[in-house]
Amino acid sequence: MKGSFFVAALLAACLVFLASPGFPQDKDKVWVVETEGSATITNNDLPGARNKAINDALKNAVERAVAELVREDKDGKGSRAVRHGIMAGSDQYIHDFKISTERQVENNYVVNVRSTVFIGSLRDDLEALGLLRVKKNVVKLTEMTVTVRGLKSPADIVRVKEILTTKIKGVSVIHPRELAWGTAMLSVDFHGDAGAFSDELTKTGLFSPVVATLDKNYFEITLLKLK
Repeated sequence: MKGSFFVAALLAACLVFLASPGFPQDKDKVWVVETEGSATITNNDLPGARNKAINDALKNAVERAVAELVREDKDGKGSRAVRHGIMAGSDQYIHDFKISTERQVENNYVVNVRSTVFIGSLRDDLEALGLLRVKKNVVKLTEMTVTVRGLKSPADIVRVKEILTTKIKGVSVIHPRELAWGTAMLSVDFHGDAGAFSDELTKTGLFSPVVATLDKNYFEITLLKLK
């Protein structure tokens, strides 16, 4: 019963944990884009027109993402012909989507869609096509799995978040993965490799011991008693 209460409280703490400052959307991986799509209703085929309108909105989402990426790159070639190379397989860049509104406007079916676009894959393909410059001296973002032990209260997980975001440079995004009595498993996106992350953890002096499996980017740490 005690363990269940701890987990429930820890889950509540994690809502604060994720909502607090320092946890932006991971713009290196996905973008959320809102677009409109439309299609002509032929032979009163509303379902068919609806599907075409959704596909139109998804293509518009990818096209908008391409335009934004090319705009960010001053030397990018954002011509219409160039975008067609990406747009031919635009569906592969859509992670998921949700229809916000849908309606019939005269002989057209119109939808507004909120899409999640795989921006990392899109950027890689644009770079492979020579449409974006490959930025030099950019440290690769690596996902670390961190198991934290020694948690005595829900407040401890919030404290761990503060330590990781303020004491360790390079931490981008943190997501809780598993919660249990006295333990939490976190997914931490870090600008650097596992060796650098391990060194940063040790430097804080707030975790003991730091046990790492560097080839798997896995860490086990115990939170020390904080004054």
